[in-house]
Amino acid sequence: MKPKWIWIAILLIGLGVILWTTQNRGYTGEPFVREEILLDTFVKIKAYGDSKARVEKAVDEAMAEVRKVEDSMNFFDPKSEISKINRAAGKKAVEVSDEVLAVISLSKSYGEETGGTFNIAVGPLIPLWKFGENPRLPRQSEIDGILPLFDLKDIKIDEKTKTVLLKRPGMMIDLGGVAKGYAADKAIESLKKRGVTQALITTGSTTRVRGSKPDGEPWRIGIEHPRKSGQTIGILSLVNKSVSTSGDYQQYFIKNGKRYHHILDPKTGRPAGGVMSVTVVTGRSCAEADILSTAIFVMGYPRGMKFIEQTRDIEGVLVTSDGKVHVSSGLKGKVEDLIQTSL
Repeated sequence: MKPKWIWIAILLIGLGVILWTTQNRGYTGEPFVREEILLDTFVKIKAYGDSKARVEKAVDEAMAEVRKVEDSMNFFDPKSEISKINRAAGKKAVEVSDEVLAVISLSKSYGEETGGTFNIAVGPLIPLWKFGENPRLPRQSEIDGILPLFDLKDIKIDEKTKTVLLKRPGMMIDLGGVAKGYAADKAIESLKKRGVTQALITTGSTTRVRGSKPDGEPWRIGIEHPRKSGQTIGILSLVNKSVSTSGDYQQYFIKNGKRYHHILDPKTGRPAGGVMSVTVVTGRSCAEADILSTAIFVMGYPRGMKFIEQTRDIEGVLVTSDGKVHVSSGLKGKVEDLIQTSL
């Protein structure tokens, strides 16, 4: 007779096979998809793998990373790290996590690179405009009164103590123009650690793809039509890329026949003009794509297109306020089903 321990080992192996079969029964290589409402938008993760159970666990962990970003960078949550920094403006430095420190540092760097068209110090404008269920049109005097608070030099970062100080009382920072992209990056990093090599994550207006689809085909990402919900103006085929769209149709209200949207020009404190939408495609991080689409939207056309053409590893599609579609040189002939005429 075989020793008792051998029979126990055989039994455990058999149970393991049964468990694996149960977890993966019917798994045919279809993507595992999960959607949640986070970051004030729909977050979607689609991932492929050779085991449904492992992919599902990897996606669960990736979605948890998105929640962490929301918890730490939510402008409206009094418990978030950003709210703590804002409440301490003009008083003291606030110790923050490595993630928040990194995003604020990145944002300041791009603020300088884009000539101030991306500026996280515009936080005081949020309670003035109140985009959402009860928007309001602020008086010009109200806007003028807070413009001096938008100086990025008054955001002091101490890498050694991991602290952030807003020098002037009344200052507020808002990471709404970078948090969604950063969350996508954190999710992709999490999936990578779990061995997932083919995945897509969309956090509303930003998307990052890892690898290609299992059949070797690229991921196809639609560029949303700025005036016709559910329709696209073109399709991008992407592998290992980040893409972000900033549009005047995402958060807006109309008063006296005029559209007022949430992408505000830091120099004027009012909605930026000249374009309906800007889509940026890059091999850089999704956080950077998120920042750049906002910054280029504020630049407008043709300045924004000139910036794209002069900057390494950035391509873009701009729709100007007259409905014309403009494509950067690196994307010429690469956008499928592109609307060639005015919208």
